[in-house]
Amino acid sequence: MLAVRNSPLAAAGVVVAALSGASFRMVGPIYGAAVGLQIDQIAYFLAAFVLGGALAQIPAGWLADKYDRRKALIWLSVVAVMSCLASIFIGNYSTTAIFLTALIFGITTFPIFSVTSAHAHDFVQSNERVELSAAFIFYYALGAIASPLLALFVMIASSHVLLIIFGLSRMRVRPTRTERTPYIYAPRTSFIIGRLLKRMRDKL
Repeated sequence: MLAVRNSPLAAAGVVVAALSGASFRMVGPIYGAAVGLQIDQIAYFLAAFVLGGALAQIPAGWLADKYDRRKALIWLSVVAVMSCLASIFIGNYSTTAIFLTALIFGITTFPIFSVTSAHAHDFVQSNERVELSAAFIFYYALGAIASPLLALFVMIASSHVLLIIFGLSRMRVRPTRTERTPYIYAPRTSFIIGRLLKRMRDKL
């Protein structure tokens, strides 16, 4: 509780850093295969992520020491979001562009743990630093363990939120029909069952 009590933002930042890094390392190879990378290229793709993190440490540390560390953390997250969006849209473009987005993602996400840790240490006494560091390692482990589930269900929840918003917007565009076809279970995969159900629908 020391970390949360002294700096809730830092505690949240550590969890997000774990979610970002662990999710990328686990899902990154799947993404790489999906966009057409070969096995050796997938290794370079992950290496670009790690290289970005290594290159970012000194400039990120300079920014965190010179400016408000909360602002540094926020801007790192902003650019991380932008790199994620770029990865979505450039997946079918050049391999170099894919590596570049991985590099930028590493630059923006790797330093988050260090920046949040430095921010939290600003608010504790010297005799509390070991306990704070241990708490951050624990929070990071929790985030890394939970990352597959959170990545999956956050994605699912986000898609349903978008569907709700789109559904509400469509309700404002036109009214529903008063004459409706009866509801019949429509399978997503079986063509044969679909044809049988179509016959049932036609008889109603």
